[in-house]
Amino acid sequence: MRAHLIALGAIVVVVAAAVFGLRSAVALDLLFTLLLYAVLGQSWNWISGYGGNISFGHAIFFGCGAYASALCVTHGLSPWLAIPAGALVAALLAIVTGFPTLALRGHYFSIATIAVAALVDAFVRTTPWLGKATGFELPIAPGWATMQFPQKGTYVALALILFAAVQLATMALERSRMGYYLRALRANHAAAAAVGIDERRVKLVAFAWSATMAAVAGVLYAQYTLFVDPPSTIALAISIDIALIGVVGGIGTLWGPAVGALVYVVLAKAVALQLGGAGKGYDLVIYGAIICLIAALRPYGIVGTIVDALRRRRGAEAAA
Repeated sequence: MRAHLIALGAIVVVVAAAVFGLRSAVALDLLFTLLLYAVLGQSWNWISGYGGNISFGHAIFFGCGAYASALCVTHGLSPWLAIPAGALVAALLAIVTGFPTLALRGHYFSIATIAVAALVDAFVRTTPWLGKATGFELPIAPGWATMQFPQKGTYVALALILFAAVQLATMALERSRMGYYLRALRANHAAAAAVGIDERRVKLVAFAWSATMAAVAGVLYAQYTLFVDPPSTIALAISIDIALIGVVGGIGTLWGPAVGALVYVVLAKAVALQLGGAGKGYDLVIYGAIICLIAALRPYGIVGTIVDALRRRRGAEAAA
């Protein structure tokens, strides 16, 4: 626990120093995107990593926050109100959709989340008060009250606060009774149920909290881009990106989503900078190759592999 807190403190100090020291808009945009995807990956990790239910519809909760922000702004309300509003809607949506789907096992749950995401996407695209397929373009009104800032460093600072809060919450989850329950259910749900663990209740709580974290990230994203539409928030491609970040970094680990986000964002940005429009899609090819290698050689992801190697080393040292 202490080592994790030290690592988190070091990250906070380094990123905070970068916020005050960097003047490059590109570098700050990279930092913001990295922190945002790390938060989304960790929120997915709660239900898919610790709980073992692989979701391919997590973007709908991200969209709850983004659309809550857009609706608040377009109706003359403070976007800060979108944080509790979007989080509440996302949590309720997770409970409503999770109640029937979390009873499914393996790929059946994954397919169900794709179906739910498709229904939500179709609903948003055909609903006038949600902007339909064109979405919302938010008016520019800089200030803390409107959560709009002339410098990108402020957005990075807010994303850093959110990232630190999510990491601390995940540390608490790992040491909590619910965390032990989730890991027990992932390992053997029948055995866990036999000792009295209520699978549906535990996973619904975890699902609601994971949706809440994704929604808060969605609010911050909407205020950063000032544009919200279905392809950029609730599309299946966004859900797949979130899932791949967790898989590459290491599902069911504290730092896996952050590492996965680092690999994903750096790779995508590097290809974009080197190849520009001509390289569109190359990052996905490279990322797909990395996923295939990890799935074949290191199924526990980058962090999972490192943790496993450290445990083996300690075991060998103890035996010696």
